[in-house]
Amino acid sequence: MELHALRLGDVAIGTNDFELYTDFGIQMKARSPAIQTFVVQLAGPGTYLPTERAKAFGCYGAVIQSSQVGPEGGQVLVEETVAAWAELWKD
Repeated sequence: MELHALRLGDVAIGTNDFELYTDFGIQMKARSPAIQTFVVQLAGPGTYLPTERAKAFGCYGAVIQSSQVGPEGGQVLVEETVAAWAELWKD
């Protein structure tokens, strides 16, 4: 997946291919070094990116027909996005 991380002054922008479950976006925003953070979803071919909780409950977006990446990949996306933003805020 192609990830883009941008900094515009005190604003962070991160793009990804997925339709995220809210938990992943909240994790990214909570850990962002920016004053304001935007997470841009479906910036590519995109599928759902379910959380462990969604998978456990068998939610629509958590079934194999709706997603190509599981909850573990979602956590990797969070970590990689936050790391990319951290690089942009190094002095």
